[in-house]
Amino acid sequence: MGTIRSNNRKDGSTTYTAQVRRKKKGKTVFNKVETFDDLKEAKSWIKHVEKCLSAPGFAAEQIEKQRDKTLAETIKAYIDAHPGDIGKTKLQCLRSLMRFDFAAKNVTTMTDKDFLDIARSLRVGDQPAPIDPLAADENYYVLKPRTPATVAGYMSYLGVVIEHAGPLTGLVMPKASFLQARSSCRHFRLIGKSKNRTRRPTIEELDQLMEYFEAFSAEEPRAVPMHMIVLAAIFLTYRQSEHTRIKWKDLEADLADQDPTLTIRDMKHPSAKLGNDVEVRLRTEGLAVIRAMPRTDERIFPYHPDTISRRFTQACKVLGIVDLHFHDLRHEGVSRLFEIGLDIPRVQRHTGHKNWTTLQRYAHIKQDDDKFADWPWLKLIGL
Repeated sequence: MGTIRSNNRKDGSTTYTAQVRRKKKGKTVFNKVETFDDLKEAKSWIKHVEKCLSAPGFAAEQIEKQRDKTLAETIKAYIDAHPGDIGKTKLQCLRSLMRFDFAAKNVTTMTDKDFLDIARSLRVGDQPAPIDPLAADENYYVLKPRTPATVAGYMSYLGVVIEHAGPLTGLVMPKASFLQARSSCRHFRLIGKSKNRTRRPTIEELDQLMEYFEAFSAEEPRAVPMHMIVLAAIFLTYRQSEHTRIKWKDLEADLADQDPTLTIRDMKHPSAKLGNDVEVRLRTEGLAVIRAMPRTDERIFPYHPDTISRRFTQACKVLGIVDLHFHDLRHEGVSRLFEIGLDIPRVQRHTGHKNWTTLQRYAHIKQDDDKFADWPWLKLIGL
């Protein structure tokens, strides 16, 4: 039988908390609680729940949903229930968290100290269990400290799970404990914001990369034409993965090249991972890069983002170019637009940024002219 408990509010009104509980061998296996302003509603709710529990299979299903779950099981339930636009980085972080020892804890009993300990473990560089233990080398478990910004990313993704996994599991998530822990993490500087990156490649570094990539493509014609990808990153200014999603049908340019536009599919957005299609304007150099690509696929740049990233990193290592990331080429391209005299609204029309706050991170102005004006590598795109 269900029970009802009355509670008096400060304003003199009364609420009724209804509870239906089932035990098995002295242990609670099902517990559901709701609060109502009306006693009749509370009684009606109890009858409804008890009727559902008497239906064949329903009780077993609900009990399974409400059994204790580990943090790893909770994360998995969140991943499995997600509609598919979870995002690559978020998915990797969540799957990584599932492989740590702390993921074996009962999620409903986790305290603020437990969550603080997770941040500490991440910060000092503890490693999760390897996906394939037999393939892990002897140095796998060597501590690899993470930056406060990286830890903040992990904790942010974990916080989303704690916030939204309750209805999936039928459990009460320790939201208050997590929020308290995150506040303490900030105080102890276990988490923090990332520093704005201002690194831009020099012309000399770009010349080295272009020469290296062009020579590599000449020897291996089937390899990713990284020299063209470098030009695209600078003169189109999109993110690595966004370049590889662009299709020929997304290009709108008439014969006279008047006001050409391009639709960027699923442009990065804080909340919308899919469906955020943005139309941008193309400058002459950007359009020239696109038209210099062979039309062998429905995509203009039919390559995998990970391959591009790996090839760029390897080239920098071979050439001795220190601390240069592929994404820095986007910083270069956006900064160049300001240096050649474009104002903020015009730059936004080319890059797809919605506001100045985000765009500002890419603006590292160092001169007031175009350093690519006489760049010999423009010959590759007919300029």
